[in-house]
Order: sequence, then C-alpha cells, then structure tokens
Amino acid sequence: MRAIAVTVAYLIYDFVCCIFDKQGKIDNLLHHLVSGVGLGAGLAYEWCGSEMAAALWLTEISSPFLHLREILKELGYKDTDINLAVDVLFAVIFSCARMIGIPYLTYVTFSADNPILIKATALGLQLVSAFWFYKIARMIIYKFSKRTKVSTAPSNM
Repeated sequence: MRAIAVTVAYLIYDFVCCIFDKQGKIDNLLHHLVSGVGLGAGLAYEWCGSEMAAALWLTEISSPFLHLREILKELGYKDTDINLAVDVLFAVIFSCARMIGIPYLTYVTFSADNPILIKATALGLQLVSAFWFYKIARMIIYKFSKRTKVSTAPSNM
C-alpha cells in the first residue's frame, strides 16, 4: 500500500503541474484524475491492493520507452531509425499491457465483490487506456506513412 500511496501523491502533484502548464491538455488531466481517484479509493477502502499493484505495473511498464522517446527528440534524434525503433517498442509494450493486461484486470475487478467506486475507476482506467491506445496507433501509422513517403519520393538528380 505504500507504493500506492506514493503513486497517488505523485499523481496529485503531476495533476497540479498539468493545471498550471500552459500546454496542459484535458486528456492528460483526465488520465491523472481517473488514476488518482481509483488508487485513492483503493487506499481509502483498503481493498484491491494486489489488483492496484498489478495495474501500476501494467500501466507503467511502457514508461521507460515513453521517456526515451522524449529524450531522443531532445537530443536531435527525431525521425531517425533509432527513434522509430523506440516508438515501435513503446507502442507494442503499451498495447500489450493496456489492451490485454488491463482488460483482464478490469474483468477481475468487476467479478469480485468490490465497492462501486473501485469498479467505476477500473472501467475508467480501461477507457483511458483505450483512448491512449487509439492515439498511439495513429502515431505509429503516421510515422510509417511518413517514412514510406520519404523513401518513395523521387530524388532531384
């Protein structure tokens, strides 16, 4: 439960930072709100510790690749082969965790005798995951279509 409490504290902090960020987006705010309420409810009820730990593991397993994508962009490696490889790894790991693992975890949460708030936030996490999956799939399609256009463009010799 200590890991859950630290995560809730981080989500609250990051939520406040997103509010004051000039580029803060509603989808990111909603993501932090659903996650924070869900984990906070689990802490308050003192229920679902193993399910919440599994949810943290599944939702954060792709984070190193998410951050590596940003680091590569900052270092000037945008639109390179290494950047594309990291993008694809991120998308695959995210998709497997969020579109296979999280639905199973949502099913387990719904089939158990959990409070309605816990079930609602499990569903919220699934919806947030589906939304991000859609955005990531669009990003990967864009990256590959952009790459195909560049490689098939006629050269000016």
